[in-house]
Parts: sequence; structure tokens; C-alpha cells
Amino acid sequence: MNEFQLGKVRVPYTLHRSTAATRMRIEMTMDEMRVTVPADANDDAINAALYKKRRWIIENRADLDDKLAQTHKIARFRTGAKIPFWGRLVRLTTKTGDAVSVAYRSGFVVTLPDQPSPSEHDDIVEAALQHWMRDRLGQEARRFCQQYAKRLSTDCSGLRIVPLSTRWGSCGANGIVSLDWHLVFAPKRVVEYVVAHELAHRIERNHGDAFWKTVRAAFGDYEREHDWLARNEHLLGYKRIPLTIE
Repeated sequence: MNEFQLGKVRVPYTLHRSTAATRMRIEMTMDEMRVTVPADANDDAINAALYKKRRWIIENRADLDDKLAQTHKIARFRTGAKIPFWGRLVRLTTKTGDAVSVAYRSGFVVTLPDQPSPSEHDDIVEAALQHWMRDRLGQEARRFCQQYAKRLSTDCSGLRIVPLSTRWGSCGANGIVSLDWHLVFAPKRVVEYVVAHELAHRIERNHGDAFWKTVRAAFGDYEREHDWLARNEHLLGYKRIPLTIE
């Protein structure tokens, strides 16, 4: 792991050399800073380029650290834990049973057989919860797709709930809507907006004025939901704290 230092501030980063790179590229997330440079870049040139970007690095690292502090943390997937779902935190209860199952009764209830270790218990509960939540997001999104396809006088030929790295949703020319599964952690009204937004692309393929007029005609005032996503994407999910067993 490399490190950029400015005074007392230290920012660790991973360095990647690429034959396709013609200049330095810096990517920063809550988890890491990734620096991509040309394959023949030397250490002095890399350090000089980072120094030129020092203000951007320090300001964005501080902002991302603040967002990381706001992100919900889960140490154990056991009774009493709080799980994000539809924009709020709900209580988890785990019980012993013959098979793995998930129910929602004013909170999540996960039944599973006894496991030989706490980490295996948590892995099974987390996987079961994620599977259940993806399925529930799909159910709600299909309802929204039908609703907004009708309002927009278009069609939704399919729905995919998948991991998306750079956007919350997409809609291809074939009418298939894709949604990032992390939307299940957002309020339902935000999910509804994303569906309406994507289906509006069946009418207008760009983000010009005509597109936003189409969204407003179908969904209504969308600014609150649009802004919520822009401000709170770091809240769509959780960070699992590693479990250490001695």
C-alpha cells in the first residue's frame, strides 16, 4: 500500500500501472483511493502529480470520511442488530430451525439451522437477507414498471435487479429496465422515481429539457427524490465490521 502525505495528513492508496494510461487518474471511494498511471511513470513524477492534486485529495478524503462515519455498521447478524430497509432501520431476530427462511413481521425474522461458528452463522443470515430483499425490490419495481409504462404509453419488456457500479438504473432500447439492488435500502418513493426516470428514457433518450418534462408529467415533482439520491448514496447499504475470533 502506498501513501500520500501532506503535513500530518496521510492518505493510503493503491497504485496501478497501465499501458493504456496516458496520464494519472485518481479514483476515490469511501474504502480506498486508487491511482492509475502510465506504465513507465517513475516515483518522482507520481509524487509530483499527486502534490498538484493535493487540495482535491484532502478535501474529498475528508468528505468521504464523513460519509463513511454516517454509514450504518453491522458487527453481527444476530438478534438485536439493525438492518437498513426502505430508508429506515429495522430489527433483526434470528431463530434456530430446520431450514433457512426469511420473514418480515415488524422486522426481519431469519430462521436457520445451528452453525458451527459465529462467522458462518452471520454469512448465512446476510446472504438470506440479501436474497429476500432483492426479491422484494423486484416485486415493488415490477409494480412501478407497470404503473409508469401505462402513464407514459410505452412498455417495460423486462426487469433486472443487478449490481450497477456507476448508476442506479438503466433502460435499454429493448425496454428492459435494470436497477441496482442497493435501491432496496432507499425509501420506496425514491425507487418509484428511479423507475419513472428510466422508463421516461423510452420517450426521450437524453437528459434534455424534454426528458425532465416527461418525468414530471408522469411522476410529478421529482426534485426531492432526485436530490435525496445525490446526497445520500452512501446510506444505501451498510458496512460489515469484520468479526475477530481468538
